[in-house]
Amino acid sequence: MTTAAVGAVEGAIEAAKQTGINVEDAAAAAATGAIEGAGEVSETAAKRVRRSVEGIIQGVRVVAKKATGRS
Repeated sequence: MTTAAVGAVEGAIEAAKQTGINVEDAAAAAATGAIEGAGEVSETAAKRVRRSVEGIIQGVRVVAKKATGRS
C-alpha cells in the first residue's frame, strides 16, 4: 500500500510539471487521497501511508492537507 501511495504522489508531481499545475498542491492532493484511502482500511494503514508520502519526494516537500493518520 505504501509503495502505491508514493507512486501516486510521484505521478502527480510529474503530471503537474508537464501541465504547469502547482507541483506542491498536486503532491499534497495525491498524498491526502492516498492517506484517506488507506484510512478506509484502518488507522494503522493511514499512519503508515502518511509516513511514506510526507516529506521530500522528487525534490518536492509533500504535506497532506488533512489530519487522517496522524499519530
